[in-house]
Amino acid sequence: MENEIRNDFTITLIRKKIKNINLRISLSGEVKISAPLRLPLPQIHLFLEEKRDWIDYHRRRIMARQPQFPLTLTTGDCLYFLGEPYEWIVYEQEKHPRIEIDNTRMHCFIKENASFTEKNELLQRWYRNQMANLLPELIQKWEVIVGVKIHAFGIRAMKTRWGSCNILKKRIWLNLSLIEKPLGCLESVIVHELVHLLEASHNKRFYALMNQFMPNWKQHQQALRNSSIEQNKNGSPPTRG
Repeated sequence: MENEIRNDFTITLIRKKIKNINLRISLSGEVKISAPLRLPLPQIHLFLEEKRDWIDYHRRRIMARQPQFPLTLTTGDCLYFLGEPYEWIVYEQEKHPRIEIDNTRMHCFIKENASFTEKNELLQRWYRNQMANLLPELIQKWEVIVGVKIHAFGIRAMKTRWGSCNILKKRIWLNLSLIEKPLGCLESVIVHELVHLLEASHNKRFYALMNQFMPNWKQHQQALRNSSIEQNKNGSPPTRG
């Protein structure tokens, strides 16, 4: 990975085994480029210059636009998945409700005149399925690093906690809202709950273990503190178990 600062924004370049350049803008306004392994850097710079107007427009749009609370789930809403903003587009008269995403949009296919509740239930099912698919690999990764093994994990729409841990049963629960946050935030909560199997209290030993296993955990914790749990209507800051 190569990082480059250009004017007032950051560019992150990631080399992958792909054929074409992919361009995205993160929630923080960072420009992310995935490029073929052997593509010369000058060609990437040229690509950036050609896309400069597009980048400037969408950075202004993303950074100026805040999530709507409560969301209306009508076309034009801004939703988040793994920390990235997506424009919500509704397609009615669909017999098989589903959600699909591309680089910048989240497409909701649903029946005609579907209510907010029906669209929200579809969205929450999709979020839950996406998170359920991610968690086994992430948990296994961090179990090896932390040196513990859980018996089970679950996903809940919690109002005041990002995660919790039942130490006796070796079971962790993770907040469904984490699927909207950057992946590092989700991983930091996983690590937090796994470390509780080594140290139950939030004491010096606990935080020393957090620093040992995930040195940048405070950065992710701050991002979560600056964020919110949509289900938490009173705006109180969420906590961790």
